[in-house]
Amino acid sequence: MMQLVWDVLIWIFLATGAGFGALAFLGLLIFPDIRSRMFTATRAVLISVSAITMAGILFGINGFLVTGGSQYATFVIHTLFFYGVVVVANSAIARIILDRTRPES
Repeated sequence: MMQLVWDVLIWIFLATGAGFGALAFLGLLIFPDIRSRMFTATRAVLISVSAITMAGILFGINGFLVTGGSQYATFVIHTLFFYGVVVVANSAIARIILDRTRPES
């Protein structure tokens, strides 16, 4: 029964991440100006990456608890590291684009 709970949680986070990823893509296609596109892309992509990262972390924790293998603990550590890299890079690039698209006064 507990395995079913882990699987359902992982699938919920994966579906949420895919949904927000699709919203980010649609936002880039639909919105007319660069500021609204960047707002949508930055927020929706960070939510998407966070949800997919959480699914990966839950998978690693579940695998570690079931098998006790150290590769699952390593997977969780690497997932957290790469999540931090993506968040910092996404925020930095969004700020750079925002600065370069400011209207001149």
